[in-house]
Amino acid sequence: MKTCYYISTISLPAISVPCGFTPEGLPVGVQIVGRPGEDFAVLQLAHAFEQATGFWKQHPPFLHTD
Repeated sequence: MKTCYYISTISLPAISVPCGFTPEGLPVGVQIVGRPGEDFAVLQLAHAFEQATGFWKQHPPFLHTD
């Protein structure tokens, strides 16, 4: 999470989008970062990524705790 924090502190437009799950079922995301003032472009790219991959439709695998 430190890498996400650093991006947030430099005041660039950024968004995280889902891109799957670890073998343990933890969510994984990709962070898209744009140039200053390019907020709409970042949103457009995030939307395009979601539409192209469909990761946002996936659910984590059910893990047994036996």
